[in-house]
Amino acid sequence: MITVLKILLIEDNPGDIRLLQEILREVTTTRCQITPVMTLAEAIAKLATSSSDRDDDRHFDVILLDLSLPDSQGLGSFLALRDRNPNVPIVVLTGLDDQNLAILAMQQGAQDYLVKGQVDSHVLLRSIRYAIERERTETALRQAKNELEQRVRERTHDLQQINDRLQRELLERQKAEAALHISRSRFAGILEIASDGIIAIDRERTITLFNQGAEQIFGYPAADAIGRSLDLLLPSDFVDVRHDRTAAVKTEATSKSLETRQQVVGTRRDGSQFPAEASISYLELGREQVYTIILRDVTARQQTENNLRDALQKLDFHFENSPLAAIEWDREFRVSRWSATAEKIFGWSSAQVLGKRPDEWQFVVPQDLDRISETMNRLVAGIETKNVTVNRNYCQDGTIVHCEWYNSVLLDDTERMESVFSLVLDVTDRHQIERMKDEFISVVSHELRTPLTSIYGSLKMLASGLLVDRPDKEQRLLKISVENTDRLMRLVNDILDIERIESGNVQMVKSVWKVSELMAKAVEAIEPLAEKAGVTVSVSDSGGHVWVDGDRTIQTFTNLLGNAIKFSNRGSTVWFTSGKQAGQMLFQVRDCGRGIPKDKLDVIFERFQQVDASDARSGEGTGLGLAICRSIIQQHGGQIWVESVVGEGSTFSCILPRSPTAHDSQPKSGLLSEPPLASTKRPTNFTSGY
Repeated sequence: MITVLKILLIEDNPGDIRLLQEILREVTTTRCQITPVMTLAEAIAKLATSSSDRDDDRHFDVILLDLSLPDSQGLGSFLALRDRNPNVPIVVLTGLDDQNLAILAMQQGAQDYLVKGQVDSHVLLRSIRYAIERERTETALRQAKNELEQRVRERTHDLQQINDRLQRELLERQKAEAALHISRSRFAGILEIASDGIIAIDRERTITLFNQGAEQIFGYPAADAIGRSLDLLLPSDFVDVRHDRTAAVKTEATSKSLETRQQVVGTRRDGSQFPAEASISYLELGREQVYTIILRDVTARQQTENNLRDALQKLDFHFENSPLAAIEWDREFRVSRWSATAEKIFGWSSAQVLGKRPDEWQFVVPQDLDRISETMNRLVAGIETKNVTVNRNYCQDGTIVHCEWYNSVLLDDTERMESVFSLVLDVTDRHQIERMKDEFISVVSHELRTPLTSIYGSLKMLASGLLVDRPDKEQRLLKISVENTDRLMRLVNDILDIERIESGNVQMVKSVWKVSELMAKAVEAIEPLAEKAGVTVSVSDSGGHVWVDGDRTIQTFTNLLGNAIKFSNRGSTVWFTSGKQAGQMLFQVRDCGRGIPKDKLDVIFERFQQVDASDARSGEGTGLGLAICRSIIQQHGGQIWVESVVGEGSTFSCILPRSPTAHDSQPKSGLLSEPPLASTKRPTNFTSGY
């Protein structure tokens, strides 16, 4: 038959009230009539008009009390209710997971202490029923004791007055004993159906009670467990500690809970061990002393906790070790998590940015602030749940990085933002490459268009027939076309040449070369240009051998010499020297030309970089010669750099690996090892050459 439990629920959170109603509605064996109130004052007013008659609607079987109320906090709420209504059992159901508070509440008379979120319908209903039954049992025991004492007094008096009243008093005593037996039987039945293990022991720790819950947990039938030592099931130190403590409280009360629940390891009949929570209480019934242990197997709960912990650890690992920066923002768009990769990209540590909005530290480039604020507002309002943006952000050192932000939004029940998770990819290098690509295409297009326009104009003029009677003009236009075609061919060849070298498609065929031979071939190739320019080339050869690709090395020397001659005055000298340096060979080309401005020294080896824009317009160069020289030297593992003073001249220097003898087809040990990284900076272990 379905019974009705009348519950006074003291809870100020409407959501929790609905949740508890839903939880108790899941119980099919018992109908729960819940009367919710939201303050302590309302509860006291309700209880003031309550009735002790269970059939009365104003009667309450149990009180469910939250310790955090608008008009009362902590144990004060409990004590106020207990003092006014000592006969109504109180179960504390609160969000405060505080063991010390739970102990105090139980010591002050609370029937149970439950934490919100850690109970289900069965646990809650069982706790309510235990509370009610314990209160009824204690009340019955108190009543029985009072009645028994009254009967004893009455029997003593009656024995003195009338002997024939003895039989009647004996009959009354038998009735009282029968009632007590019924009460004990009822209590024993409750113990048997409990899912927790309930074990009673005497002062010698011998098991005297072993309920069905204990049978299921430990695997022993009650008949096999009763009469044996508790050490069979639980560690002796657990029992010893609590056994010693019981001695100190025997005189304090006839019934006392000695401990809150503690973690302990139990041993099953098959020898396996399992984690459990256990508490022990002391009860004295006449001369009988009983210690009761209530134990719960928490294996499944611990496994769930471990699985959750492992999942969180994995999530944290991926969060911190992702190649993308991971940032989490709360509903106010303040930083709540900041990964190690975010620290690496932006420079700020987690401690420096947690709790801050993007506009509260120098993080967003001002020109992007309005756009980013609009994006944030759309996310906060739930208009967008995910998006991808490209932003410019400041680093701690003041540099600007270009980043792709992949944002996803977690919405609450009201479809508003709960949090935002951002994955950030640093695309600064890609942005730089794209910018360089665009610049390269623009420069190449311009460099190609200029000679093509000249060629097209000359050919169009020739094709028109207007110059048939002017052969000298025709020849000049043809010469212009040939020169621009030659320039166009050199430009295309240089572009293809540098691309093949830098992409690794051109293999350096290295062998042993005499330094004197390389220098002679380079001077021989450039001699016509020097004679035409009226410039003398002075060669100083230190001797020795190098391990190089001869053709590419001569190409490099020719480019350097050609540049020196081109920018030297008629009648001046260009010096071409070599010198041995610690396993390497230093080559230098020095001129007394116009020199290179200081701001051009770091970029002169880049593509299409020339000291003066008029050099390109004159058609004397493509702007790729020095870039090709750098690529060739880098392929040899060497270095190339320039030193210059405007108005005095320039010195171009490069180093290449030496070969020890002229007879080696391969370099000796050490020459085949990995060469130093190529650079355009001047090494500190070489002299300037001036």
